[in-house]
Amino acid sequence: MTIRKQVNWYNFPSEAVKYKQSSPFELLTSNSAPMQIITDLTAFPEALQGGAVSIGKFDGMHLGHSLIVHRLKSYAHQRQIPAILVTFDPPPAVLLQPGADLKPICTLERKIELIRNFHVDAVVVIPTTHELLQQSAETFFYETIQDRFRAKVVVAGRNFSFGRDRIGTPDVMRLYGQWTGIETDIVDPLQIGEERVSSTGIRSLIQAGQIERVNELMPMPYRMTGTVIAGERRGRTLGFPTANLDSVQTILPKQGIYATVVQIEGKRYGSTTHIGTNPTFDVSLSKIEVFIHDFSGDLYGNQIDVDFLTLLRELERFDSADALVRQMHADVLRSRHIFGEGGGDKTFV
Repeated sequence: MTIRKQVNWYNFPSEAVKYKQSSPFELLTSNSAPMQIITDLTAFPEALQGGAVSIGKFDGMHLGHSLIVHRLKSYAHQRQIPAILVTFDPPPAVLLQPGADLKPICTLERKIELIRNFHVDAVVVIPTTHELLQQSAETFFYETIQDRFRAKVVVAGRNFSFGRDRIGTPDVMRLYGQWTGIETDIVDPLQIGEERVSSTGIRSLIQAGQIERVNELMPMPYRMTGTVIAGERRGRTLGFPTANLDSVQTILPKQGIYATVVQIEGKRYGSTTHIGTNPTFDVSLSKIEVFIHDFSGDLYGNQIDVDFLTLLRELERFDSADALVRQMHADVLRSRHIFGEGGGDKTFV
């Protein structure tokens, strides 16, 4: 089974082709200096002022974001100025729609990890507050982009907006740029065939269990991070001890059995992951249970990363525990095969 299909690159803009044909994250020249992470804007480093700045939520750092970063680095390389990515935490929707289930594709830590691989000079994490969300687009542009960053170039996606009531559209940003002498580049969404690549679309694909398609649209596989907690130990009695995950902050795939990869202390293990209820034992509580192949050890209290490769099957009720165990053996066998085939792919690192 092929886990990562060959993308039809003739449907990509030439810049995206150039990006994908290079090593996974090497855009133009790699910056050997360590990336700075800035969370306090009151003392923005002078050495980073006057750079090329890209602003957005960058949830998932998908291929559309990669295109924006490539454009950003092109400006920085041509003008010999810093390349800076600016994002927000928590996502603005968390404050704008309290109580709604709006979990992101990736955690802030994962986002920073992915951004680091693009070799930009700095990532700025702006704390999202109610005060920030009430700030006018004009105030944000002049006080933050012009006065604090002293930006020479601003690069943003076509869907990005800023300021109270999302008044700061790309056209408004371009107008402010004309008034201030800041070059503004608005990048159109990446189109693959008939599909427009977006974080919203990827979230929908994750919820539909279409993990293979999700991984085609992201430079790295969809990852879930959680803390291992004690479970009912039913899996152990069936011969499949599992790590039960809690405190998962990102969007969950649909219920089902998945082929996955777990990273523990820098080593990668194939794994088979159950998400959802357990109808065979009439358990209605939804859980995340990870059976880690060829691993023995105590993980309670540890945080582990689970990379998803593909949906193996939907959940189903079995007539007996023995029938379930037979199916679990078949699931693990398929998962082992998939990990063996996909494990050498340079994108799954």
